[in-house]
Amino acid sequence: MATLLDALNAAVNHHMAGHADAAADAYRRILAAEPAQPDTLHLSGVLRAQTGDAAAAIRWIGRSVRVRPAAPAPWGHLGAALRAAERPEQAVPVLRRALALDPADGDALEAHGASLHALARYPEARRWLERAARLRPGHAATLLNLGTVLRDLRRFDEAESCFDAVLARSPANSEAHLARAVGRLVRGDLRAGWAGFEHRWQRFATPPWAGQPPGGATILLHMDQGFGDAIQFVRYAPLVARVAAQGGGRVVLETHLLLYRLFNRWLGSSIQVLVRGEDPPPHDIHCPLMSLPHAFGTGLADIPAAVPYLAPEPDDVARWRDRMAGPDGADGAGAGLRVGLVWAGNPHHRNDRNRSIPVTALMPLLSVPGVRFASLQTGVAATDLDCLPGMRVPNVVERVRDFADTAAILANLDLLVTVDTAIAHLAGAMGVPCWLMLPHVPDWRWMLDRADSPWYPSLRLFRQPRPGDWTTTLGTAAAVLKAQAARAARNIGA
Repeated sequence: MATLLDALNAAVNHHMAGHADAAADAYRRILAAEPAQPDTLHLSGVLRAQTGDAAAAIRWIGRSVRVRPAAPAPWGHLGAALRAAERPEQAVPVLRRALALDPADGDALEAHGASLHALARYPEARRWLERAARLRPGHAATLLNLGTVLRDLRRFDEAESCFDAVLARSPANSEAHLARAVGRLVRGDLRAGWAGFEHRWQRFATPPWAGQPPGGATILLHMDQGFGDAIQFVRYAPLVARVAAQGGGRVVLETHLLLYRLFNRWLGSSIQVLVRGEDPPPHDIHCPLMSLPHAFGTGLADIPAAVPYLAPEPDDVARWRDRMAGPDGADGAGAGLRVGLVWAGNPHHRNDRNRSIPVTALMPLLSVPGVRFASLQTGVAATDLDCLPGMRVPNVVERVRDFADTAAILANLDLLVTVDTAIAHLAGAMGVPCWLMLPHVPDWRWMLDRADSPWYPSLRLFRQPRPGDWTTTLGTAAAVLKAQAARAARNIGA
């Protein structure tokens, strides 16, 4: 008769052979007979982590550590699952427990460093990842994490050494190419950065377009990143159309429904704009929008920066002007600056905890006299202002259908103050004045140590002087806004 140990050995063999369904079924049968069997709880959670279900992994491994708290491996795997679930605050103490039990657990060392990195605790993250790298020299994931932390500490040469070490062993490692590309782009080495960026995922099997005249072919331009990326790089679409026309070709742009009206108004006369469907439209060659800077060999000195290159429909602008005026129509042209406010980005973005601003940090800005604020915040954060005493800021995006409506709202503002999210790109593409609040380690496109953007002349960048310091950033912005509001008031009274 087979024993429980025999059943567990069989389940582990399925697991190690990559037979996930068979392993999961075997683990279930064991737990039906002995619900608190710690190894089975642990390995069942590991299997779920390996198949991408971090939430289930946390539940199963959490049960295992409660049954057998002195075993180090489950603590390490639980911490790694918490990290994968974007819960680094919880991952850090769990991983410290794992390392107290087994200081030589390389996976736990790496996960601990990566979790500290997610919390913007860069020097600590570096120390733990260097320990992991000493323990297992040449380990690709450890070197990638260490290199990324070094890059965010602006130790760019050391970061590149880490990425180069990975690529020396695995020349096709796309993560290493992309990590190295980001380090080059953020320093303004655009041409080298674009080349590395081409190692990201590609959606289509058709040949890529690399800037050559298409010779009568149909070029498909398409989104492969987020809304902000599409807005930033759609500026290249007319350039592609001109190249295509020289060889008798044509261009089709496939985009998200929420961008269709905005893009079609600007491009519809020269480029066919389509809403993205399950299958791509007929085409001969393709190019993701984010690959267009590489196709055109764009450097800092030759960014296509003719702004505005997007604009709303005049009827939409008038309709939103009436809506924003309120039921009595009293918008009051002389009542002060009209300033839109966005303080939180996509909560699912991997760096959202560093990019979004706690609503309480907005108080210095909201206290500036002579300003009429309007919230353009979407999602769960839209009600955050209700928690601030005495603040009555209307949310004007409740009836927005798409980015064309958002563009019409922006056209009725004097200024947008926002975190790094898609609406900053829309304001920049329209030439609307926009103040962008940036974390200490910014996205690559905003580069380093400059208050302007070569991509968008109407943007002004306000940067954190140190990780997590929104107080200084918002204080500076509030002081500048106070001076600007005072100037506007003097001009009205003159």
